[in-house]
Amino acid sequence: MFFPSEWWRVAAPEIWLPTSSEMAELDRAAIDSGSIPERALIENAGRALAQLVHSRYPSGRVLVVAGSGHNGADAFVAGRTLRAWGRSVEFLACGRRLPEPDVLVGWDARVRGVDDLTDGLARADLVLDGIFGTGLDTAAREPQATVIDRINRARASVIAVDGPSGLDFSTGASPGPTIQADLTVTFGWPKLGLLRFPGRERCGDIICCEIGFPPPASPPVARAITSAWAAELLGRRPADGHKGASGYVTLIGGAAGMAGAVALAASGAIRAGAGIVRVVSTPENREVVQTTVPSAIFVDPNDAVALDEALAWADAVGIGPGLGDEARSHVELALSEVDRPLVLDADALNACACGLSRIANAASRDILLTPHPGEAARLAGSTVDQIVADPIETGLDLSRSADATVLLKGAPTVIAERSGAARVATVASPAFATGGMGDVLTGVCTAYAAAGLAAADAATAALAVTGLAVETEFEAVGGAATDLPEALPIARAALETVTPGAWPGVSIAIPATVSSPHGSAPPGSDAWGGS
Repeated sequence: MFFPSEWWRVAAPEIWLPTSSEMAELDRAAIDSGSIPERALIENAGRALAQLVHSRYPSGRVLVVAGSGHNGADAFVAGRTLRAWGRSVEFLACGRRLPEPDVLVGWDARVRGVDDLTDGLARADLVLDGIFGTGLDTAAREPQATVIDRINRARASVIAVDGPSGLDFSTGASPGPTIQADLTVTFGWPKLGLLRFPGRERCGDIICCEIGFPPPASPPVARAITSAWAAELLGRRPADGHKGASGYVTLIGGAAGMAGAVALAASGAIRAGAGIVRVVSTPENREVVQTTVPSAIFVDPNDAVALDEALAWADAVGIGPGLGDEARSHVELALSEVDRPLVLDADALNACACGLSRIANAASRDILLTPHPGEAARLAGSTVDQIVADPIETGLDLSRSADATVLLKGAPTVIAERSGAARVATVASPAFATGGMGDVLTGVCTAYAAAGLAAADAATAALAVTGLAVETEFEAVGGAATDLPEALPIARAALETVTPGAWPGVSIAIPATVSSPHGSAPPGSDAWGGS
C-alpha cells in the first residue's frame, strides 16, 4: 500500500504550518540568503513529486496541467522526470506564459494549450495539477476556472502540486472552482489552509516533502502537532518510577445526575498515567464514580477540610465536566487558592464567561482553558460562526485576554499559547463528535500537567495521544467515549516507537478526510462534540 497504514509514524518533530504570506517570505529568505538557489528548490520539488507519483501510480498516462508560477514549474519538472523514466506524459499550459520553460532541460516536449484539454483528459489516467500556487485568495478566473471544472469531472486521478488549485492556502476557503485531489504533495511545510475545512476535504491524502529549505529564522505562527513531537514531550516512564512521580490529579465535576462526565475525565487521567486521582463530586455521585472508576478516591465537596486537602495535595487540578450550577464557587476557590496547574473545561468555562480578567489574575500561573466553539463564543462575546471562521486568531485573542493557554476544539483543534504561537492538530475524525470525548480529553490534559508538562505541552501531548487512539482504535461512527480511556495506553505505547525518517524524504503524512470522486482514503471530520 502506497500510503502507510501507520501514517502517524511518518512525522518529523518540528513541522511548521505557514500561511501563504509566511511561505512566500520563507521562500524569499531562503533564496536571498544564498542557502539554496531558486532553481534547485524547483528541481528538488519536481523530482520528489515524480517519485511519489510513480510510487502511488506506477503505470498510466500522465497529463501535466500547469499555470505560469512556481507550482507549474514544479509540475513540469515532475512530468519531465516521469518522461525520462519512460512514462507517457503530456504537457498543457493554462497560464499567461510558460512556467520556467528551461525546466524541461532540452527534453522534446510539446506544450499544448487549453484548447487541447478535452482530448488530453480523455487520454490521461493521472493529472498533475500545477495551475495555481499559494497566492490565490479569490475565485479562479477563465480559462483556469473551466480547466479546474473539467479536471474534476474527468475519470483521471488527480495529484495537487503543493495544494489544490482554487484553494486559499491560508484559510482553507474555496472561493470558486477548486480541484478535488486524490493526493496533495506539498513542499517544505504543509500550508495552514490544507488543514482547515473545507480545504482539508479537497486535498485527499497529504504528503509533505523536504526539499532543502533552511530552518526559518522567523518561524510561522502555527506549528503542527505530530506524533514525533508528542513522543519527545512524553518520553518514557522510568523503570523505577512510582505513583508520586507520575503526578497527583484532582478533578472537580459532576452535579447530581451528571456523574458520567467526571467519571470519564477520571478514567482518562488514570489511563493517561496519573499516579493517583481524586474526584470531587456531589455525594449523590459517589456510588457511580467509585463503581466506574474504583481506583479513584472520592471526595465530598461539603467536607471543607477534605476539599482543601485535595486541592493542596494535587499536582494539577481539572474543573468542569458535568459540574453544573456548582461551577462558579469551585472555580472561584481554585482561582483564589490553587497555585498549581489548572485545567478549566465545560461548566467551569461557562462560569468564567464574563470574567476572563479573573483568570488572568488567578493564583495559578499555568492555566489551560479547553472550550468548544460554543463555549469559546460565550467567553469571547462572539458567535460560533465567527469562532469557526478563524479559530487561530480566536484562540490567541482568548489566550491574551485570560493570560492562559487555550485549547480550542474544532476542525482542526487549535492550541493558542500565551507567547502568541499556535499549535494545530492534524487528526480529523468524526469519532470525536460524540458526547463525553471532551471529558476524557480534560482528564488526559490534567494528567500530563500533573506529570510536569507546561499547559501547552500537556495539551499537545493529550491531543496527539487521544487523536491517535481514535484514529487507530475507533470506527468513524459508533465509537463511545467510554471506550477511549482503554485505547489511551495503546496509543501512548505506539508513540514510543515513533522514529522520524520512517519514510525517507517525507516529513509528514496525513490521511484523507473524505473519499474523493476517484477513490481515496476513508471519510472523517473533526468535531469534539459540544454546542
